[in-house]
Amino acid sequence: MSYPQFDEADLKKTHSLIEKNAPAEILYNSVSYNIAPSEWYMVTKKFFSKIKIYDKKNAEEWLNIEIPISDNERLAEFQLTLYNYQNGKVEKTIINKKDQLKENLVKGIKIYKLAIPNILDGSVIEYNYKLENNNIFNLTYYLQYNIPVVYEEYNFEYPVLMSYAFNNTGTNILKPKYSVNKNQDHVGGGFEVFRFGYENIASIPKELFVKDNERYRARVKPELTKYSTKYFSYDSAESWSKVADRLNNSDEFGAFLKNNVKDILPENIKTFYDPLERANKIFDFVKYNYKWNKKDGIITSQKLRQLTKTKSGSAADINLLLVMLLRYAGLEANPLLISTVDNGILNIFSPNPGNLNMVLASVKINNQFYFYDATSFASKVNILPRRDWNDFGILIEGAKGIDLSFSNTNTSKKDLIIKANLDIENSEIIGTFTQNENGLYAIESYDEFDENNDKYNQSFKTEFNTNMKEVQSRLDDNGNFKSEMKFSTSNFIDVVGNKIILNPLLFLNSGNEVFDQKDERKNQIDFISAFTREKKVEIEIPEGYKVTDLPKPKKIRTDDKEITYLYKVEFTNNKLSVISKVEVASQNYPKEYYTFFKQIWRIITESENQVISLIKI
Repeated sequence: MSYPQFDEADLKKTHSLIEKNAPAEILYNSVSYNIAPSEWYMVTKKFFSKIKIYDKKNAEEWLNIEIPISDNERLAEFQLTLYNYQNGKVEKTIINKKDQLKENLVKGIKIYKLAIPNILDGSVIEYNYKLENNNIFNLTYYLQYNIPVVYEEYNFEYPVLMSYAFNNTGTNILKPKYSVNKNQDHVGGGFEVFRFGYENIASIPKELFVKDNERYRARVKPELTKYSTKYFSYDSAESWSKVADRLNNSDEFGAFLKNNVKDILPENIKTFYDPLERANKIFDFVKYNYKWNKKDGIITSQKLRQLTKTKSGSAADINLLLVMLLRYAGLEANPLLISTVDNGILNIFSPNPGNLNMVLASVKINNQFYFYDATSFASKVNILPRRDWNDFGILIEGAKGIDLSFSNTNTSKKDLIIKANLDIENSEIIGTFTQNENGLYAIESYDEFDENNDKYNQSFKTEFNTNMKEVQSRLDDNGNFKSEMKFSTSNFIDVVGNKIILNPLLFLNSGNEVFDQKDERKNQIDFISAFTREKKVEIEIPEGYKVTDLPKPKKIRTDDKEITYLYKVEFTNNKLSVISKVEVASQNYPKEYYTFFKQIWRIITESENQVISLIKI
């Protein structure tokens, strides 16, 4: 429990002994949770960290301090000390004023942030803080980061009147090198004490195509199984049906679902005979009239009267309202409780409501389930945002809790279309570019656009390294998201005498390979959705020029028909037409499939990097 004293040897250390090329490493991390035996059980969290910077250019994330603060939580203490070694002397800078921390709001979570001044290659950063709250449910601590850890410890003390069980998750369950579990007497009674110490923890793999790295990070996760106060007692549920029963007896879930909604839903919506069409119309009504405030949760945060007045609420507020309206319209609707992707994989064998953080609405028609999430404006029935596709959910049917497995069986499509002309005199290509998206692609693009219209429209210029102007983006009535713009560029054309050399895909060529991981693949390949991406380019060739040596076509398909690729270039009536189309048939693949993707994407890169020559006749 004693933090290590500063050691000048840390400043002189030149590289990590765990991962030689790591840009930074954590020399020491310590977190302690102490629950005080009071009426409402005050939780005190103390955190201390010592970080070594080796290469600040590649350690950008570690040049800032971020302290997330949940609702009803208080930052009681904070101090940061920066050590630098210059001219043979140790320079020490101390920051201990909380008002130097800037407050940010990220995805509905308040974060205190500090950009650390005067960091150099070789710097050592020490910082500690103390938080106080009454949240005895969320005491999870992550053990892995994107840099290695030399040593870290997890300390947990709670009154013996309470009980916790450890449900540690992650790709690799890390076993502590040091472990202590004992009873101790403190002021206020007996305490259960746990201490775990870990050494030489490697960084989490830097892999693309994973749902979320949070799913795979090793962690310590104590789950509350029993406690009692003067006013309330709690025992962990023996089954999901017990969880359902408790939720249905609560004011913020079961009582909320019993509200009268007859004056909320327009009468004409209830008249649709087809039940699925009726459900879709009700979903659209909620989407268009209620806005998500970015707060998760499985219980409501306000009364129905307040929700209908403000037209804004949490995921539970909005999607439970949707369930009520669906029921009022004569449909068999129920809440589906899930753990979102960034909240970790749900252990369906551990019936703990604390592991659930989102409510969806489900409708059962002719023994088939249909899922809705009204927090996402661009979503449709069974086309949900990325965060929702996390394998498992708990369907609440009255007093029954039923675990469901669900996955995205839709195919998302992205069409990239260029129509261009060559301006030989100015060595320029000018034209129009259109991006059409549906499914998961449309949801993600719309969410970015909705957050900041101008930033999203400007992103095309950066992504394609091309001058884009008059960008117009919109969400169609059918849920497709479209962006249209004009462009001009001289980056993809070379004029040499009477010869023009260009890549016919222009700024849509794939460039570097996407599947270029050199280390062994650790995790399964997750696309979240099967997909089709098609690039179409049409270039008007000026009169007096002819095309020589068209690029070679390519058509491949894996034996199991899971991956298909087509590349074709044609020249007719002074128009050069190019199609490059890749289709991936499933939402995810075992890690062993990575080799196949690597091989095929190499072929795609080779095909799309082919150039053509135009010669003046």
